[in-house]
Amino acid sequence: MKDTIDAIAISLGAAIMWLGIRRAWSMRHAVQQAGYCTVLKVLLALMFFFLIGYLFSLWAIITHHTVWLHSIVAFVFLFGSVFVLLTLWLAQRTTAQILHYSQHLEGLVRERTEHLHQALRQQEQLKRYFEQLFEGMPVACFTYDRDGVIREWNQEAQNLYGFTAQEIIGKTIYETFCRPEDVEATRAVIARVFGGEAFRNIEWQDRTKEGETRWVLCSTFPLIDTEGQVVGAISANIDITERKAQEQLIEAQRDELEAQNDQLQQITARLAEANARLERIAHTDGLTGLINHRSFRDRLGREFFYALRREQPLSVVLLDVDHFKQFNDTFGHQAGDEVLRMVANTLRQFEDNLRCAARYGGEEFVVLLPGSDVHESLDFAEQIRQRISEIPCCYRQITASLGVSTLDQHTVNPDTLIEEADQALYLSKRAGRNRVTHAAHEAIRVNTLSEEEWLSRLRQVLGDPGGFAEQQVFAQLMYDVLQTRRRALHGGGKQVCSSAPCRLHLWQQIVGEPLYGQIDAFRQLLESHETMHRLLGEGTADLRQFDHACEQMLDCLQQLRAECELRHQRAA
Repeated sequence: MKDTIDAIAISLGAAIMWLGIRRAWSMRHAVQQAGYCTVLKVLLALMFFFLIGYLFSLWAIITHHTVWLHSIVAFVFLFGSVFVLLTLWLAQRTTAQILHYSQHLEGLVRERTEHLHQALRQQEQLKRYFEQLFEGMPVACFTYDRDGVIREWNQEAQNLYGFTAQEIIGKTIYETFCRPEDVEATRAVIARVFGGEAFRNIEWQDRTKEGETRWVLCSTFPLIDTEGQVVGAISANIDITERKAQEQLIEAQRDELEAQNDQLQQITARLAEANARLERIAHTDGLTGLINHRSFRDRLGREFFYALRREQPLSVVLLDVDHFKQFNDTFGHQAGDEVLRMVANTLRQFEDNLRCAARYGGEEFVVLLPGSDVHESLDFAEQIRQRISEIPCCYRQITASLGVSTLDQHTVNPDTLIEEADQALYLSKRAGRNRVTHAAHEAIRVNTLSEEEWLSRLRQVLGDPGGFAEQQVFAQLMYDVLQTRRRALHGGGKQVCSSAPCRLHLWQQIVGEPLYGQIDAFRQLLESHETMHRLLGEGTADLRQFDHACEQMLDCLQQLRAECELRHQRAA
């Protein structure tokens, strides 16, 4: 019976030891990390020894080898004491380690707790800062959630909308200050804000507590936490009602100004049209539609100067309807007017970019032919005479007498060119009418401007500086310079030029010194004039120097004329 109990006890001890070995083996990684791997190996070896001892003891009992049993028990007790010592040493070391880790953990907990308290204090301080900033904002501010429920409300918002914080916090935007017609648009904006989008400077209309509609400039932004989640939104609104009223007033005034401007433009267009009609009336003959006498003289003056300056030919055809007075007396003035219109239409067929026809007065017409010399102008005049004679007329045949003159070295000014054509016209009438006469073929020459007439013009300039007479005088002086250069360079020689009367001396004494004596261009003009006369007196003078002196005189005269016009404008 005793052997059976001993065998059972030893078997239980062996089983428990085996479980201990397995448990110790499963702890090898943790023990290794703690630095007790060698101790664990020793303990495992002792435990295996104990297990073997239990098994030998069990074998001795079963086989009744009691002699070995005492030896085994002695070794078991020996190594058991070693096992107990090692176990106590390991427990002591483990306890110290646990105490060390416990103290370290306690320090970490204290540090984390202090950091947490500090973070809480900072959070509380930031919250107070935000509340102070929120309340102190000079614009209406409030926060809201994704449902539009108002969470915070500052004093400026109360001043703008009239709601106190107690009245509005916890209520939605839609039921307080949002206009019914703006609800859907407001929901859409809030949805986009909580999607992470920010809106700046939206012009919006809100409703106050009293029902008044106010314009606001709204900026709204999402509030994002540390994890990047939108947890709310804030809106800042500025009252711009007065500014919008001013803008609307300005817009209304601008619309009114635009309307007035449109009316003014219409009036200006009508005025421009009227001015154009007046301009046409002022420059056009009302009966024939050709340019009138005044416009023709202006055109003739420009073409005369251009022809002299560029050394180009220039001719004038002057024509008179034959027996026109008898035609009027026989068939009436209306028939006479019809004849004049038919002649004008015929002349208009000969016009182009250079040639122009005009009614010179009564039954007289004139045609300007830039670029046409004696032969070309004579042929052209003959074509006109032929075409006029072919005009179909129910009263009687229409004919005209024509006189032609061409610019040459002796033509003094446009007036003398017209006078030569007029004398040639007179010869055509004396020769039987319906014919063409050229002044050059009949030795007609009007090349004088009397001293009395020139002095009369100069006195008119003194009486009316800046007027038409002064323009005529400047033009005549430039004509004289150009004709002098033309005769010197292309015919007649210097003796002809030097013997010609010089009108500039009289102009200098009577007009130049009193009116232009302080102008540099006047002094330069006199110097160039002296140079020109000196070169004319020299038998071997360089014609290029003479041409240069003439060009300088022209430039000085143009400068003086410009100065004259400027003075006249200032005086006006």
